[in-house]
Amino acid sequence: MLADVHVVVDATAASLAAVGVDAELDLQRYRSTFRRPLRTFYEEIVGRRVDDAEWARVNAAFGEHYLGREPALPLADGALDALERFAGAGFGQSVLSMLGHDALHATLGRRGLHDWFVRVDGDHHHDGRSKAAALAEHLDVLGLDPARVVLVGDTLDDAAATAAVGSACVLVAEHSTHHAADLRAVAPAVDTLPEAVEHVLALRRSASSSS
Repeated sequence: MLADVHVVVDATAASLAAVGVDAELDLQRYRSTFRRPLRTFYEEIVGRRVDDAEWARVNAAFGEHYLGREPALPLADGALDALERFAGAGFGQSVLSMLGHDALHATLGRRGLHDWFVRVDGDHHHDGRSKAAALAEHLDVLGLDPARVVLVGDTLDDAAATAAVGSACVLVAEHSTHHAADLRAVAPAVDTLPEAVEHVLALRRSASSSS
C-alpha cells in the first residue's frame, strides 16, 4: 500500500555498502535481479557467498535506511479508496507482509489503518524465506478456505504463495520490485490498486453468475 519501491532500492544499495559493495543499483537493475530467498538475491549482486556476519550487517543496514524514511512515505494512489471499496463490497481484509512484524504494525499505526483489517501479520522470522508458509499460517489462523481468498500483491513471491495454498491473486505493478511483464507472466496483473479492486469485484461477479 506504500509508494516505497524507490526507497527499497536505496535501502538495498545502503545494505550492500555495509558489506563493502558499491553497486550501481537503480530500479531497472533491481527489478531485473530481485528474487527470494533474499540472500540469493544479494549473493547474485555481490558475486560471491554472503556469510552470516555479513548477512546480519545487510539486514541491519537495510532496516535502518528503510525504516528511517518510511514514516514520510505516501500511500499508493487509490489505497484508501481500495480499502473502502473492498469493505463496502462486504469483503473482510487482512495484511500479510514480509516487513518485520513490529515495523509493519508501526507503519499501519502511523497511518491509522489498523481498523480496516481483521488480522495483521508481518515477518516473524527475519530469515528472508518465501511467503507461502506465512500465507498458509495466516489463512489457517483466520479460519479461511484458501479457495475463497484473493490476495492483492505485487511480487512473484505473492503469486507463488497463492499458487501453493490454492488462492487467487492479482498483482499490482505500479510500485512493484518486479517488471510488469514478469508479473503478468505468472498471474493476472494490473497497473494500479484501483484496477486491482475492479479485478477482484469482477471475480466475485463471475463466481456469483456461475453458482
